[in-house]
Amino acid sequence: MAELQAVDAGEQAAYRPRMAIRAQCGYGCGLNYGGSMPRSGECIRLKRRFRGTRPCAAGFTLIELMVTLAVAGILAAIAVPSMTAMLNANRLSGATGELTAALQLARAEAIRRNTRVTVCASANGLTCTNSGNWARWIIHGADNSDGADEVIRDQRPSGSVQISGPPAGIVFRPSGIIDAQTTVTACVPVSNPSNNQKVITVMISGTLATTSRNGGGACA
Repeated sequence: MAELQAVDAGEQAAYRPRMAIRAQCGYGCGLNYGGSMPRSGECIRLKRRFRGTRPCAAGFTLIELMVTLAVAGILAAIAVPSMTAMLNANRLSGATGELTAALQLARAEAIRRNTRVTVCASANGLTCTNSGNWARWIIHGADNSDGADEVIRDQRPSGSVQISGPPAGIVFRPSGIIDAQTTVTACVPVSNPSNNQKVITVMISGTLATTSRNGGGACA
């Protein structure tokens, strides 16, 4: 080899083990390693010497794989309950936000139209239903142009969230106030998170306040 000829015998002895390892793994001499080690008879001899040896191994041992699976199982057992609680809390917050926006819209429309605007449960999206189950609700009030009653918004809660409110609905006067303080509750029937209910309090002034409540996994 041109490179080995340029060094003394001691350096050749130190170089050969590294060449042997490279030859065993299938790279180095034959690939002109580092741009300064050309193919030679010495390199071919080393390759022939290590031809019958065990090739370089890659991958995981069975023990390593078992340890990895055990760690993954532990992490999953810790993460899944937290993820479930986060998803349920997000669904609850989303439905509460939609309901809050609907109540605020009803109050604003009552003031703008100078007429009564009602938020109530509905079975068909057109008229109010005397029910405390607000699986679907509408906002309706008189149209300023002809005085006819119109549906301003028809909405359903997202996901598995259950909404309950006063059976007679909530009526906002033209001044934006209501006759008596009332509440509307959004709930997910799960125990994770523990605070599975959000209560929206509609005050007489028409302003809203939201609080969380532990329903014990129930919505009743």
